[in-house]
Amino acid sequence: MSLEFTCREARLAIGGDPLELSAELREHLSTCAACTRFRAETLALDGRLRAALELPLAEFRGKAAPPARRFALAASVVLALLIGGGAWLFRPQPALASELVEHVEHEPDSWQAHDPVSPEALAAVLAKAGVRYDPRFPVTYASPCPFRGHIVPHLIVQTDRGPLTIMLLAHVKSEAAGEFAEGEYRGIVLPAGDGSVAVIAHKGQEFDGALKGVLEGVR
Repeated sequence: MSLEFTCREARLAIGGDPLELSAELREHLSTCAACTRFRAETLALDGRLRAALELPLAEFRGKAAPPARRFALAASVVLALLIGGGAWLFRPQPALASELVEHVEHEPDSWQAHDPVSPEALAAVLAKAGVRYDPRFPVTYASPCPFRGHIVPHLIVQTDRGPLTIMLLAHVKSEAAGEFAEGEYRGIVLPAGDGSVAVIAHKGQEFDGALKGVLEGVR
């Protein structure tokens, strides 16, 4: 890794442990508002997960809970995660589109990446999100990003029609494909198993022919 962090390297380091700051990462954060915001979001997510998992379990540390209480304990963890993640579970589809576009706008440099991401770096990003993806197009950007209370892979793939942003949303259920257009971007959210895949492009860019290849890589 170079002595001077790129945004991609910084976000991989933050995703691995947001509390650990190397000298190189500190220097990068001092001049990069986007990565500083990314770290703040990751720390907030980490705090919510710790609070949801540790506080209920402390009550039963050292002894087994009765079956009914174990069910209530599991429910309390889920409830805490939902409260920590926010009321977004009940927002309509337009809200999802706005959040996706806002997220992409916070990482404008991702579109400028042209060097292929190594298989090891891509695997590390996917592992942080607990998903599998076998890309059919060259991946030139890969970052584990906080989104709606979860870590999701944010990828840029290079197609013959230009670069596309792909976000693998394993926690966002979509019953049917839904297209959207907002600001400088257009995109589509596609059902994929128990989750969904968001594909985003600049307005005026054709990407329909690439959708089959995008979905074929989802596992």
